[in-house]
Amino acid sequence: MKHLLKILLLLLPGLAFSQDLLFNQPTPKEADSLSAVLKHTGNDTLKMSISDYLANYYIESNISATQQYLNQALVLARKLNQKLTQASALDGLSYLAYKSGDYAESLQLANAGIAIAESSDCENNVWRVTQYAKDGDARKARVYILANLYQKLADLYIATGNNGKGLKSYLKALGLAKSVDDKVGMSFYYCDLGLYYIVAGKTDSAVFFVNRALLYCDQAGFKLYIGHDLDVLGLIFFQKANILTAKKYFFQAMEADKLQKNLRDLPYTYGNLAEAYMATQGIDSGIFYSRLALKDFTAQDNRQGISDTYDQLFELYRMSGRDDSAFFYLQRAKTFGDSLKTVQAAKVRQYLSVGFNEQLKVDELEKEKVATSARNRIYALLAGIAVFMLLALIFYWNNRQKQKANILLNQQKEEVQDALARLKETQTQLIQSEKMASLGELTAGIAHEIQNPLNFVNNFSEVNTELIGEMKEEIEKGDLEEIKAIAFDIAENSKKINMHGKRADGIVKSMLQHSQAASGGKEQANINQLAEECLQLSYHGFKTKDKSFNCEITTNFDSSLSLINIVKRDIGRALVNIYNNAFYAVGKKSKEEGEAYSPLVNTSTLRGKDKIIVKIKDNGAGMPAHIKEKIMQPFFTTKPTGEGTGLGLSLAYDIIVKGHGGNIDFNSINGEGSEFIVSLPC
Repeated sequence: MKHLLKILLLLLPGLAFSQDLLFNQPTPKEADSLSAVLKHTGNDTLKMSISDYLANYYIESNISATQQYLNQALVLARKLNQKLTQASALDGLSYLAYKSGDYAESLQLANAGIAIAESSDCENNVWRVTQYAKDGDARKARVYILANLYQKLADLYIATGNNGKGLKSYLKALGLAKSVDDKVGMSFYYCDLGLYYIVAGKTDSAVFFVNRALLYCDQAGFKLYIGHDLDVLGLIFFQKANILTAKKYFFQAMEADKLQKNLRDLPYTYGNLAEAYMATQGIDSGIFYSRLALKDFTAQDNRQGISDTYDQLFELYRMSGRDDSAFFYLQRAKTFGDSLKTVQAAKVRQYLSVGFNEQLKVDELEKEKVATSARNRIYALLAGIAVFMLLALIFYWNNRQKQKANILLNQQKEEVQDALARLKETQTQLIQSEKMASLGELTAGIAHEIQNPLNFVNNFSEVNTELIGEMKEEIEKGDLEEIKAIAFDIAENSKKINMHGKRADGIVKSMLQHSQAASGGKEQANINQLAEECLQLSYHGFKTKDKSFNCEITTNFDSSLSLINIVKRDIGRALVNIYNNAFYAVGKKSKEEGEAYSPLVNTSTLRGKDKIIVKIKDNGAGMPAHIKEKIMQPFFTTKPTGEGTGLGLSLAYDIIVKGHGGNIDFNSINGEGSEFIVSLPC
């Protein structure tokens, strides 16, 4: 068990270097490239960053190189006033001093780092912080580094026998890591607490904390020290005398250390395996793993590890009955251990001296804080009086200015009201102009539509004139039968003249109704007939403006619809405006796509629940999603300048929704077409 306790004390500082050295760890090839850049660059900022990265690379394999790069980063950070990097470098150097057993130096470096990282000022003037916090948050980076520094203090307290302060410092580091959701840091500090509770003999608490450490290692995706955590679990079960389970975790830890190339922790795991085999009389296996540990500790110049392994080998050889080898390692252990204890005792005394001086500095700082606080309160009181007087003057001046401003605002209010009245008048004129403009667009179409019945009237009139001449000739001849036949033809032609005359009269009346400025009263109307008339008027209007324009028109009217009570000319205007939009859309797409495209406009009617529905659908260009909410707004148009005022659909909306209590909705797919759905109460 004495070997176990020594190993635990060695493992306590095992994860005690800065977390900032864990992010963006370079590969060997990248490390070589960075070293080459560092030799040739003259940019201090770049040198500082590269030194930090290379310290990351060598932290567990080459202590002297790590120390060199950290010192270089510290010098450059001070030169560039990069306080966050200063704190990080001090953290790493404190760790290296601890590893070498120089507790006094480690304490001084840790306290210097804490003095910087405690202040939020080091979050300012930072060049980059992604090597400390992946999201580049300067506050998180500061808290990460500060937590690591408190971990250094905890390790120092534990190593020098002050377990109470050590526990408080570990909990302080853990609380800081939790405050910024630092999962990597939490995995470190939970494992530290697990080791602490192993030494305290509280194995259940130790299992809980180490399992938490493994959980956060997994969540963070950080595997470098998973072998260390597994090794600690093995130690817990070893302490519980469950040697079989302990061996299982030690072997898992050994494989993980090899996989992650964590050569610093590997000899500790070898030593633990040797201890487990010693406990089960597996002496040869114990000697094998103990000699592996000695080889690695010697390569790392880990004097404490070498000393403890000599002790372990003495016990193993003694138990095996090989007294010569046991005596050899006993001599080595005594000579090496006495020398090491002398050096360590001196370093502990030096550490305690430094700790006492640091405490005196802390006391002086506290006194200075109290005095400074009192002075600040006096200054604040005087400043408050000055601010109060200044505010009184400002309020007086503001009151005078408000009086002047109120007079000016009243004048401006009158001007704005006059401008608003003129704007409303202008808007009314624009709307009326739009109505007349739509009438102008329809005039050509109406003329074309009325030309057909007039041609019939003219043609049949000419035929009747000829028939009357023929009838006179037959009267002179006295051919009564021929006279009757001619008279019948004249009568039939007269009926056709009358029919086409009425048709022309209806078209003229529709035109007059559409052109009236004011709405009349509601009347019973056939919505199918109105939709057909408006469709033809709009289509012929477009044909007149563009002789090449052609479009297939289809209708699907519900013949069972009853008459509906509407203002006929207003609904007609609304439908014409919607038809105009449809024909414009298919005409534009036809010009863009040519003969490959067949324009189509379809109108249908149907009965809904308590309403009659008119659907107007086209296969034109459709509308993008971002303009769908705007098309009913006054003056909004997608047409080029001079081709539209943006009032057509707005007028249709006012007529259908506001004037008739109906609804107008639409569906549109960009590039495929649009469908307007008009609902009118019946």
